[in-house]
Amino acid sequence: MHREIIMPSFDLTGKTAIVTGGTKGLGFGIAATYANFGANVVITARTAADVETAAAHINDTYANGANSCIGVTADSARQADIDTVISRAAGEFGGIDILVNNAGVSGKTANILSDECSGENFDIVVATNLKGVFLFAKAAAAHMAERGKGGKIINIASVGGLIGGKGLAAYGASKAGVISLTKTMANEFARYGITVNTICPGYVVTPLNENVFSNEDIRKKMESRTALRRLGTIEEIAGPALAMASGCFGYMTGTYILLDGGQTIGG
Repeated sequence: MHREIIMPSFDLTGKTAIVTGGTKGLGFGIAATYANFGANVVITARTAADVETAAAHINDTYANGANSCIGVTADSARQADIDTVISRAAGEFGGIDILVNNAGVSGKTANILSDECSGENFDIVVATNLKGVFLFAKAAAAHMAERGKGGKIINIASVGGLIGGKGLAAYGASKAGVISLTKTMANEFARYGITVNTICPGYVVTPLNENVFSNEDIRKKMESRTALRRLGTIEEIAGPALAMASGCFGYMTGTYILLDGGQTIGG
């Protein structure tokens, strides 16, 4: 006799997810997808108008009435702001099941020996992209561990954390740090039933970079670096993020998924 196979589901009904930097681009796409599949969602950004507008749009377009989205103004590098987000999410929805650390900055594009590649710029990038991930994951994991129901932490890194892109010293170092930090967190949080994984996107068109990619020469240059000869879409990142937040990837922890269209295999 074969054991009955219980098919995995993408349903997030009854779950609560925090998505940092959830008002635009990849963060908004992930938050909207989670809401569409039944999760209550808390999105954060540093601008109040952005969180209010994005939360309203998710509620109007993607939530199904039984779930909802709220926006909280917060800087992912500030502990007090993080504590407020955790408190609001737990108070509003009863607990936190999923954290997506998406908030990030690129910093200035400059070669290391140039004056623009300064220690100040390095600190700004690392504070948000790496320290912010550390602080938010630490706070969310503490809540999840105390609650005793496990949880899922998904960190958004980048293909830039795996290759040494010129002019992106601070950005690449911060994203490589996220990949390494993910492994340590996965080891330490496993005892509480918390999985920690990373998504590494490649070139993806978002509202923040569509002006750059509208330049045909730049777009063709970027496309030529991928095996698929095209740029990625927000949906192609949000889909795997959904699978990782659901029961589909329950046995995966401490690793990363590379979504780069074949950039790292030589294009």
